[in-house]
Amino acid sequence: MKPYHEKLLSVWLIIIAILFVSSFLTVTAIFHVLKIDIIFHIFVYSILAYIPMIAFRKRKTAVLLSLAVAPLSFFFESMHSFISGWSFEYLDALVNNIGIIGGMTAGIFVRLKNHYKKESATTIL
Repeated sequence: MKPYHEKLLSVWLIIIAILFVSSFLTVTAIFHVLKIDIIFHIFVYSILAYIPMIAFRKRKTAVLLSLAVAPLSFFFESMHSFISGWSFEYLDALVNNIGIIGGMTAGIFVRLKNHYKKESATTIL
């Protein structure tokens, strides 16, 4: 794996750790009150699904890791509801999955772009 990809995976793991820790915090409840948590959920989970799509060469590994973010999001929502006292937010879970689909879609487009760029470079030579 290239050093750039290792850095991406480090960022990916850091984001997962931050989400895990924030599931235990009641401070994040201010996001619910201000109604900006939906934007946060879409943004974070799209990044979590996007990074594996561009960091791994093997498609199967990339897709499986991106899809693994979905059960992880349900786990974090459950943890948030147990610890902070908020009930399980089905809207947040739905928005998480929308973010995952968006991140995977963006990752697929980047993979296709890179594939065709490599293919055109080899045909020219």
